[in-house]
Amino acid sequence: MQIMLIAILFIILVAYIIYKVNGKFEGKEFAILITVLVLSGILTYVLIEDKKQEVPEIFKTKYENTHNVKISKFTFERLNNKTVSSKTNFIYDFDFITLKAGEEYLCSVKNVKAVKIEDEFVFENFDNLNEKCTKK
Repeated sequence: MQIMLIAILFIILVAYIIYKVNGKFEGKEFAILITVLVLSGILTYVLIEDKKQEVPEIFKTKYENTHNVKISKFTFERLNNKTVSSKTNFIYDFDFITLKAGEEYLCSVKNVKAVKIEDEFVFENFDNLNEKCTKK
C-alpha cells in the first residue's frame, strides 16, 4: 500500500512539473488526472481490505455451524507477516465472545492454519482446535 501511495505521489509530481514547465496541461486536465489517480488508489485499498476479511468470516461461519453457537463479538490477527510469508498458507489467531448454555464465554483459538486452493480456503487443523474459553 505504501508503494502505491509513493507511486501516485510521484506521478502527480511529474504531471505538475510538466504542467509548470511546458504548460501542456490545462488546469481541468490536471484535476482529472489527480481525481483518477486518487480514486484508483482508494478502490485498490478497499479491495485489499475486503480480501483480508474473507478467511475470518469463513472461520466464524464454520465455527458457528459446527458448534451450534452464536458468536457475538469477533476479532482476529493474521500471523503470516510474523511467521510465514505465503500467498496460499495463512495462520490466524481468533478471539471471540460466544453464548454457551445461557452464559457468555470469552474464547481464544490460536494458530489456525488455512490453505488457499484456487478460490477456496480449507482449514488444516479445524477438527483439533486449541480452544480456550473462560467465563465472562
